[in-house]
Amino acid sequence: MAKSAANARTTGPAGRRIGRWNVASRIVAAVPANYLVTSLATACLARLLAHGLAVNPAEASVTATLLSFAIFATIALFAFGLRSVSRLWLWLAVSSGVLGAALWLSLGMGGRL
Repeated sequence: MAKSAANARTTGPAGRRIGRWNVASRIVAAVPANYLVTSLATACLARLLAHGLAVNPAEASVTATLLSFAIFATIALFAFGLRSVSRLWLWLAVSSGVLGAALWLSLGMGGRL
């Protein structure tokens, strides 16, 4: 009985064994990598609100900052909810690349907030 309980704790939903590197990779994706993506998304959203929709820059930054809490929580949940760690890291890399490029172009075209 003890062996089956220990086995149940170390296997995933499909019966695959969950390794320490898998969990460590998800933790790194859920906190520091998530912070990077969330900060890029917040900056892009603030610039979009301020310059694209003509919202007051102070209100745009406050609105984007408030939405960043929801973005951070959603990405953290996805970090532990996705089945594949490689798919998670690919998604994080692509989204940070796209958001970083959008922010870089926005800063080049419009200056400061």
